[in-house]
Amino acid sequence: MQEDLGTVAANLRLRRPPNYSSTFPAVVISCNRCRATSSLAVENRLVVRLSGIVSMQAFIYFRTFKNDFARIRSAVGAVWILDLVHAALVCATNWQYLIDNWGNDEILDRIPSTCALTILVTAMVTFVVQCFFVRRVFVLSKVSKQNWVVSSPMFLLAFLRLVSATATTALMIKYKTFTSFRESYQWVFTLGLVTSVVVDVLITVFLCYYLRASRTGFSSMDYVIDTIMLYTINNGSLTCISTIVSLICWLAMPYNLVYLGFHFAISKLYANSFLATLNTRDTLRERSQGSSNQGHPLPVIFPSRVGTNRFTMNNDANPLETTATKLQINVEKTVHCDVEGENSDQEVLDVRSPAGSASKPL
Repeated sequence: MQEDLGTVAANLRLRRPPNYSSTFPAVVISCNRCRATSSLAVENRLVVRLSGIVSMQAFIYFRTFKNDFARIRSAVGAVWILDLVHAALVCATNWQYLIDNWGNDEILDRIPSTCALTILVTAMVTFVVQCFFVRRVFVLSKVSKQNWVVSSPMFLLAFLRLVSATATTALMIKYKTFTSFRESYQWVFTLGLVTSVVVDVLITVFLCYYLRASRTGFSSMDYVIDTIMLYTINNGSLTCISTIVSLICWLAMPYNLVYLGFHFAISKLYANSFLATLNTRDTLRERSQGSSNQGHPLPVIFPSRVGTNRFTMNNDANPLETTATKLQINVEKTVHCDVEGENSDQEVLDVRSPAGSASKPL
């Protein structure tokens, strides 16, 4: 009896679940499905909300800056339309993953055409926004006569990112599954993300460098320049961090769709940084205008009458004699901005101009 119990216990210790090797991949697939569906559901809500913010920013821009250059207004309109198209494609992609094929683990490896198109639209928004900031670097670096040397590599890298995304979209539509795409062309998508990060870093570094070199010594204008530098760092870091996270997830977790959820948010961050930069111009102009016309009374000693030894001072603490002569020095400054750096488009912007006058991009 004791031997029978010992034999049964030994058999129980050595016994494995039936079909052990076949159940393990199923568990892995189930975990990947949970991660993928959860990230897509969260990112879908985030994308829709960010798209609403982009639409609000675009509406504010068109209501406020009616006299901007046509190319700036065209860029805003293009970014707005592309953002709406991107939001529609993201919703259609999530519908196929989360609704139409719920419970089908094989769908995680398939690439819907709407999903592939989101990569192209993201690259188009990124290209427009990066070209806008590269143009700013070009104008700011004109003083040092290094504008072409500095801005040309950034433009070429931004264009390379667009080409890489276009190739990625075409290859995904052709191969239809992530497994087939990763086996041969994983580097194409990786190249696009790496290039985007490099361009963001270069734009942020050079903008901050040339803005700092443009400090005037006036407290009001230096405050505006410091604020623009802060906006530049914040905008560049947001888009750069989002792209880096998507890249890390793409390389470290290629068998779930977590990287895709982060990639959906990239175009929204670019669009918001672009529109926020344009919409804050009036606020910065008002801040520079607020302290430009203020007088600074100084205690200066003047003779009360020519040919006498009696002097007066405008400080009431120790009046020397008779009444004080008060001197007030008013410092006014006018900032002339070569807005686009072209002779045909040159405009003069006075920071003291009244509200409602024609405003041009800084």
